[in-house]
Amino acid sequence: MSKRVVLALVRDLFFRSKLDAVAEAAGVDLFYASDLDAAAARCAEKNPSLILVDLSDAAFPAAATAEKLHGWAPDIRLIGFASHIDLKPLRAARDAGFESALSRSEFTARLPQLLKS
Repeated sequence: MSKRVVLALVRDLFFRSKLDAVAEAAGVDLFYASDLDAAAARCAEKNPSLILVDLSDAAFPAAATAEKLHGWAPDIRLIGFASHIDLKPLRAARDAGFESALSRSEFTARLPQLLKS
């Protein structure tokens, strides 16, 4: 049986190490992209079932990210996260069609479940 493939649009190296540890424990193949063009290329190459997006990073504005990735795969699951005090990108993600837009702490707490579902 093949492993589940997840793409993360996360450039924060410290947070990537946390994601790597959870993904490894969950038996998930986790790949990264540092910009939207690289994300589209990774999607074509790896065919992920889930994309995680750091909405606090200006490189991944919610509307443009959803448009580009849903253009590649209309049914792809997008889950975004940002600081709980940074409400603007969380609202923008919900408006753009993200499946979920979570505070970073909620995202971290739910990550094992999100990777498996």
